[in-house]
Amino acid sequence: MRISLIIFCFVVLLSTVADAKIIFSSKRDGITGIYAMNDDGSTETLLTEKLVSNYPHYPRWSPDGKQILFRMRVSLPEKYEYHLFLMNTSGTNVRPLTEPQVGINNDAIFSPDGKQVLFTRDTFKKHCSNILDLESGEIIQLPNIVANSPDWSPDGRQIVFASTSFAIAGGAGGNIWIMDANGENARQLLPTPVVDGRIIDRSHPRWSPDGKQILYTETEYTFEKRGFFEFLIVKANRYFICDQNGENILQLSISKKLMSKGIDWMDNGESVLFSAAELKLNRFLLGNNHHYNIYKHHIATKRTTQLTDHPGSDSELDWISGYTLPVSPKGKMQRQWGKVKKDSSDP
Repeated sequence: MRISLIIFCFVVLLSTVADAKIIFSSKRDGITGIYAMNDDGSTETLLTEKLVSNYPHYPRWSPDGKQILFRMRVSLPEKYEYHLFLMNTSGTNVRPLTEPQVGINNDAIFSPDGKQVLFTRDTFKKHCSNILDLESGEIIQLPNIVANSPDWSPDGRQIVFASTSFAIAGGAGGNIWIMDANGENARQLLPTPVVDGRIIDRSHPRWSPDGKQILYTETEYTFEKRGFFEFLIVKANRYFICDQNGENILQLSISKKLMSKGIDWMDNGESVLFSAAELKLNRFLLGNNHHYNIYKHHIATKRTTQLTDHPGSDSELDWISGYTLPVSPKGKMQRQWGKVKKDSSDP
């Protein structure tokens, strides 16, 4: 009887993780980790171990749905750094993807065929984007490119990303850019907004599953001076969809109070999944200690549904379709650590 119960519980756990399409990072009950849940917000499951100090976050599915890519803090003799890791969807077999060195690795995503990983690295002397070949372990630095919040097109030919934000007093906000998959031919996808006295910061671009549209967010700021200080004031948060060429822009009917920290397509392009904090607009924004929950917005019906409601904070997320690109890995990776190959045009 006890053996049957154990087997039953094990099967239930496996089916829960297998059916879950949403992964997200969250800080709950003193535990910072990566969670999985179903599309309706049910069956929230902690995948990572209870390592509060390691702070695993920024999860991304592999194209075949068998692995999760994320970054986690590691302790080096000099200081804490953030490196990239892989794990199975059950949270097991956690292993490092990038070698231990001074620097912060971030914004990591798989290529559609699952053979490469694009990520940024900040060594405090140089900030650049890189492509890691998973089979050879070779890392190629893209020349003069820092791709924030990047996303690979479904056909693998292009990468959309956000430029560095300069949302500070007197600066300009970030914008949406696009480039070829090898880092060449980078060009601005959307025209620079002209807003007198205000800053428009665009971010979080994501390709639609069919590769025909791009989803992105926009936050409008302004600054007000009080004595010797200037305070940032959020005027509005907006969510948009545009064609892959930056035209035919559609603004979604999502509340302007909801400031996003992560966004993705859902239901094969029929809905939008996003994490957001509800702000009081036109007031001083002090710090970033806001409470984020996860929401679903159905594009056709314009209905927004809150999926999580926890005293913690649910932030970066990723959704995977049931119709994923099958990948047949050739056994284990030959090299665990990547080695850098600099582009010849990179000084």
